[in-house]
Amino acid sequence: MTTTPKISIIIPVYNVEKYLRQCLDSVVNQTMQEIQIICVNDGSTDGSLAILREYEARDSRIEVIDKPNGGAASARNAGIAQVRGTYMYFVDSDDGIDPTLCEKTYCRLESTGADVVFFYFNEIDALGQEIHFTDSSWFCQWSTATQQASELFNFSCAPWTRVVRTSFFLNLGVRFPEVFLPEDLYMHWVLLANEPRVELIQEKLYHYRRLATSLMGKMGEYVAKDCLACSLIKDYLRNVGKYEQYRTALLVRKLNAAHRYYPNLRKDVQPNAIRWFRESLDEEERDFYRTAPKELLSKTARLFYEMIDGGTKEVVMYYYHVQISPIVQMPERILRQWIIKPIKERLKAA
Repeated sequence: MTTTPKISIIIPVYNVEKYLRQCLDSVVNQTMQEIQIICVNDGSTDGSLAILREYEARDSRIEVIDKPNGGAASARNAGIAQVRGTYMYFVDSDDGIDPTLCEKTYCRLESTGADVVFFYFNEIDALGQEIHFTDSSWFCQWSTATQQASELFNFSCAPWTRVVRTSFFLNLGVRFPEVFLPEDLYMHWVLLANEPRVELIQEKLYHYRRLATSLMGKMGEYVAKDCLACSLIKDYLRNVGKYEQYRTALLVRKLNAAHRYYPNLRKDVQPNAIRWFRESLDEEERDFYRTAPKELLSKTARLFYEMIDGGTKEVVMYYYHVQISPIVQMPERILRQWIIKPIKERLKAA
């Protein structure tokens, strides 16, 4: 491609031969053709590299980088170094994108002069069937009147939920941290803290494949280290003189994420999650959590912090509130149908 691509798409690839063709087909078949497709093979040991070479041979827009395994952050950073497009975008290699994603995002960015355009996504299962979910935390409230970047801190931090102006991204002078923690969260906050001009397309343009084998699906150490990513964010904000501006938002987010993830973490990871969170706290954060107004932190979040900062009594209170109290408050009909009846059936079978 001799002309400047309109959008450069970076796809980190690691052992995804089962889904890779579906992903690549969704990218090469975009309604807008003027794109650069950078596929970074991150040391795959299956047939992923052969598939990439096959697509590269028949589509001049595809460029394959083959490197030793270093993780998703390392692969994305390798792709960033090759970007030539006016805008840049990241796609995960087991997912897919709407055929109009590039065209719609490019037109919105060009017509408004925005630095970033966000959009929604849907979830699909291993077979590609849509999963209908109702978790509104994926989609924050968006004020069309102000469209402030800071409103999007609670939006999904996945890099595939936005297309970014390349010059804006490169001027940040940062890259994905190549350590084993939620690096997406770090880049999300760095991007928004620098107050880009933002737009939102209220359409589901990305197809996220929910797999139990993914880092998020495993609910292991990667998820439990969310608090450590928040510490990196805090360091960055301090270095650029923006910590006081975003302090409350960051500390509330840190505790809320920790208490929401904790009950769903693997049992062998939960003790480490407690330790990492406790070790990530400094006295300023402890003071914030002890004295924050009630409207900032939910009862569950407060109980979680008290469990971190307290003893046996606080542990009991947290588990009662999270696990026992919801059952006690269930209507009798639901209790009988979904809890008591299954227990009786298991007893009979035994």
